[in-house]
Amino acid sequence: MKITALTVNYNTPDFLERLLFSFRKFYDLPFIVVDGSDEFNYSLISGFTNRFKVQIHHFPYNIHHGPGMAYAFKTIKSDQILLLDSDLIVLKPGFVEDLHSKIKPESYGIGDVQNVNEDGFNVSRGIKYLHPACALINREVALKFPLPILHGAPMIETMIAIWRQKMNILQHEPWVTNDFRNPDKIFIQHDWHGTVDRTGGYQVPKK
Repeated sequence: MKITALTVNYNTPDFLERLLFSFRKFYDLPFIVVDGSDEFNYSLISGFTNRFKVQIHHFPYNIHHGPGMAYAFKTIKSDQILLLDSDLIVLKPGFVEDLHSKIKPESYGIGDVQNVNEDGFNVSRGIKYLHPACALINREVALKFPLPILHGAPMIETMIAIWRQKMNILQHEPWVTNDFRNPDKIFIQHDWHGTVDRTGGYQVPKK
């Protein structure tokens, strides 16, 4: 599988360590961490390079989730990119293979697809939004659309562009939604707002 895993991290070395430990139990895929931590937290995170066989691209400032993903989309050369939030835990193998086997070559990506408004807030009907907490994307397709931005919903400009062009290139995968929202997990566990709660920061919707 020509896949590179990607996580954007900010000042949560314990979350990142937990993710990498759980991921490396089952997968030996290339892994890039885009990190914007302060000097102290980066000193802890830098030790993960050899321990977990990851590349750490460090910025001396909080690059934020959206710009961090945008940087990686342009930097990574793999055909596909596996997006993983830093506060996610892999419970068992098979999820990467499942997403890889289902994603279509013309698709932007596959994962949990929600309905949001143009500010990125959930609504009953609206713009289809592929949540980047756990998703597999086709890199070449992604580079044809606006890149993620500094925003509470960092993929919003991308999803608005896809929506306006009436393109059916977002694939919804039910088990991702289940694992995000229900107690009986299949592959992953995600601590919603883990980084936000820890750091006291949030990327507010763009005005």
